[in-house]
Amino acid sequence: MKVNRINVPYPAVYVEDFFPNTSLLRAAAESYDDVYDWVKYGGEDSGQVQWCNKLGREYIPTPALIVMDYMVTHFDPNKVFGLTDNAFPDLSYYGGGMMVTPNSNGEGGYLGMHVDATHHGIHKDWKREYSVIIGLSEEYDSSFDLLIHDGKNSHARVPYKFNTLWAFKTSENSWHGIDKITEGLDRKSLGVMYWSKGDEGIQTKAKFNNDLHINLNLILLFMQRL
Repeated sequence: MKVNRINVPYPAVYVEDFFPNTSLLRAAAESYDDVYDWVKYGGEDSGQVQWCNKLGREYIPTPALIVMDYMVTHFDPNKVFGLTDNAFPDLSYYGGGMMVTPNSNGEGGYLGMHVDATHHGIHKDWKREYSVIIGLSEEYDSSFDLLIHDGKNSHARVPYKFNTLWAFKTSENSWHGIDKITEGLDRKSLGVMYWSKGDEGIQTKAKFNNDLHINLNLILLFMQRL
């Protein structure tokens, strides 16, 4: 497994050709059609155009579950990042799961710059440590790229690619988002969240900041091969 490291604006990695069976990835992508009760990310008033399945693995179709279970058994952020030794995945998939940023029918899909919620919705003493995501859309362009920002001056653009896994260390400054998706396309991905257990902290929901503008022509992506 070849891991590419990004150090600026905050620790992140990506792995190309992560899942060994592309036909099963296609089945996972097709299983999005079996989900009819989507939830708007950030709530109805967030202004975002991104949809997620209802929380919990019972709402995720079998092909997508197989891919997610492979992710947690073949990727360990503790070893890859070397920043923690106690992070673990939530196999109930209460956070993450199926995500789609839609614009195949003019929905105008995009995800504004935001930081994720800091604590688990059920286990109040769980703190979010990492977000891990794999891309399922075979038809894509640069509008699918992940934009990351430290909330100050440093930012980068992480290229999207089918069957690429991305992971980043979550913090109060790990801002990320997606530009408006090109009309006619949908950006599908699966996400798994990693947590650590400690004292119950302040429960902070996802925060959005539409004032974090990124000049895409000036972005530098700093990478170092592991």
